[in-house]
Amino acid sequence: MTTRIPLCPFEHVEDADLEARQIDETVLLTVKLLQQRPKPVRRGVHPKSHGCVRATFTVNADVPPALQVGLFAQPGRQFAAVVRFSNAAAREGPDVDCRGRDETPATPDRHGSRGMAVKVLDVGAEVLAEDDGACNQDFLMINQPVFAFANAEDYLRLDRILAKHDDNPVPFFDPLRTKDPRLSQAEREAILKYIEDEHIGAAAITRILETKKIIDGIQATPVANPLGIQYFGAAPFLFGADRVMRFSARPCAEVHPTSMPEPPPPDYLRDVLSQAMQQSGTVEFDFMVQVRGDEDDLEIENASKRWDETKPPYATVARITIVAPQDIDSAEQKAECERLVFTPWHSLTAHQPIGGINRLRKAVYEASAQHRLRQPEGKAGQ
Repeated sequence: MTTRIPLCPFEHVEDADLEARQIDETVLLTVKLLQQRPKPVRRGVHPKSHGCVRATFTVNADVPPALQVGLFAQPGRQFAAVVRFSNAAAREGPDVDCRGRDETPATPDRHGSRGMAVKVLDVGAEVLAEDDGACNQDFLMINQPVFAFANAEDYLRLDRILAKHDDNPVPFFDPLRTKDPRLSQAEREAILKYIEDEHIGAAAITRILETKKIIDGIQATPVANPLGIQYFGAAPFLFGADRVMRFSARPCAEVHPTSMPEPPPPDYLRDVLSQAMQQSGTVEFDFMVQVRGDEDDLEIENASKRWDETKPPYATVARITIVAPQDIDSAEQKAECERLVFTPWHSLTAHQPIGGINRLRKAVYEASAQHRLRQPEGKAGQ
């Protein structure tokens, strides 16, 4: 049974016992999904790596006093870091789904969610969970400002679908199809029974529709270069005891190539990263935070709700610097990249993850890491 996480004042759970049961079931389904996926066992989330690079994480010298909190408390302080770039698809596969190109009329290419996970090493303060004995701060980001799934209830429903339909998420959206004239009577009745069995009410239907809009946006967004796009933490985190932040990393300058190869090779994102790391040069990201207080409408328990990025605007508090050349293609380096364990709960207490999705992530990421640690191919994690 999952240990219930004490809530902070910003968090509000209508039924804590129900959420705990939902998280427990999601943990069991996470392990089941890992067991039924192709071997070797990869991460439960973001299994396909484009590569890991060494970096530095430097707190800006001019951080305003109001933002000198947690990791950013000492202006000018520099940390070693590791950055992993990845895809979020449940299984490893081509970076772009181009299967529709041979159809008439052609189906548009489907792109995926891309990830950037930053591990800031040896932060030297109290953390919520040690990282193999070390005190590190992980910042996990994706290339959209919000999560596609709002809360533990919706994520559990997705995992049930993935387990039943061999990692195919499409049936998750069936409740939106009840008025589709192309449905047979039997298909419509099956969807209505599913809605009844899953207790999917009007609020859940609204969230499913929002999820579809977010995923449609992801699939329509090409990414030419993992080093050339902005990434977001998506969910909320504490910023000290009395404020909340969302964070983002944005390239400081345009990074080439800026257009995808045509047709895109299956692993073109890794190819681009590898080529960049073979050449002398520096790639930098501004690390930014958007900080709000309890006077704002924070929407803590809905990770699909986007904050207005002008109220207040993001403030730059640090710089991520990646210096090439460096080897990301050797067998040793790939194995080391796979061994890394990322979780938002590798965190200073000042930046505690909050909200239902983050409470879910704690248990799910732990289960994924523990399952992979037991695999004969070696130690690895979420």
